[in-house]
Amino acid sequence: MSVNVVLNVDVDKELADVRNAVVYDVDSSGIVLSQTNPPFTKYHIGKEITVTYLVKRKEGPIRIGFSGKVLNILNDYSLHSSKTVQAVNIIRESELKIYDLRMHYRVNPKSDSGIHLYVGNEKVNLLDISIGGARFCHPIDNPIELGVMIKMILTIDWERFDVEAKSVNVWYPSEIGRRADLEYVSVQFFKMDKKCSHLLSGKILAIQREFLSKT
Repeated sequence: MSVNVVLNVDVDKELADVRNAVVYDVDSSGIVLSQTNPPFTKYHIGKEITVTYLVKRKEGPIRIGFSGKVLNILNDYSLHSSKTVQAVNIIRESELKIYDLRMHYRVNPKSDSGIHLYVGNEKVNLLDISIGGARFCHPIDNPIELGVMIKMILTIDWERFDVEAKSVNVWYPSEIGRRADLEYVSVQFFKMDKKCSHLLSGKILAIQREFLSKT
């Protein structure tokens, strides 16, 4: 059985490092995979990854996957009595869910879209948003550090949802002629309520359709 291993996801640049592997063994706690190209190294031990594969359904193939971590690199994994190979041991950390190797589609919501984002009690200026994350700007006197977890509030048609996010990029476009009193931030969403995800998906699809109808 072949799988795709998603190693590094750059939400800000909409890029992902996807590597192919073959399943050697599966148990209740994890999975053993063939070494990838480029290979996993000791540097990757403890890193978060996603393992995905295709499943055939009546309506067509879908991709499902789970989140995990690289437990260790096995240098002499025994395929059979006469052959050993290098392998990667992955520990599973989530249930299976539908997964799309394409990065999330970003939209630029208008002020009347019904989508609003808050950092604490501060309403920020939402530049774009996807199921996976968002970009926004806000006054520089309340700076956000790079790489920190942020408690945010996302409202969709005035329904409020608490969302955890991580700042993945912070920049100051005043260097290219924009306002010097604003800080620009990209965040990746982590813990999001299923209802919130469903409503946000619907909003994004509606905005996308509206945009396409005008082009």
